[in-house]
Amino acid sequence: MYTNVDLFQFLIYVNMLKIEVRLQINAPQDEVWKIVSKIGNDPRYWKRIILLRNISRDRNFTTREITLLDGSKCFQKITLFPKEGIHIRSSRGPIVGIKDILLTSIGNTTILEVQMNYKIPGVVRLIPRSMVEELQLEAEQALQLIKQEVEEFLSISQKKMENYKMIV
Repeated sequence: MYTNVDLFQFLIYVNMLKIEVRLQINAPQDEVWKIVSKIGNDPRYWKRIILLRNISRDRNFTTREITLLDGSKCFQKITLFPKEGIHIRSSRGPIVGIKDILLTSIGNTTILEVQMNYKIPGVVRLIPRSMVEELQLEAEQALQLIKQEVEEFLSISQKKMENYKMIV
């Protein structure tokens, strides 16, 4: 038998949202990791984030508060798994849930994948299509921006190596 509290908790978190985006980057996994692991740069890629405030940091664990484009705040606990991925648990905000950023090496390229599993707080209602589309587009754009930065960095590094070889 459900109590009123159980029913209320069920109603609050029934709005589930799942988004998966992946992209192949023409760079080794180590090079991609150098970019994505700099979580302080998240506003560069994730356009809904406008401000970060780190609360604590201990090696591969960070706790922070982010401010979103609409002014709302969200609390995040982040775990870095070196060269494999990033696990972000969001709470106390308009979107509660998990965002995983995964790196998979395929030869000299890397598959960068984002998996978002969010619960939209509120009484049972349909999740607006615009919200799903907005989060999907943000993830696609973030991966494109990361890809562009990694590939540009590699191109510049290769040109510097070629110039160095010509001098020597």
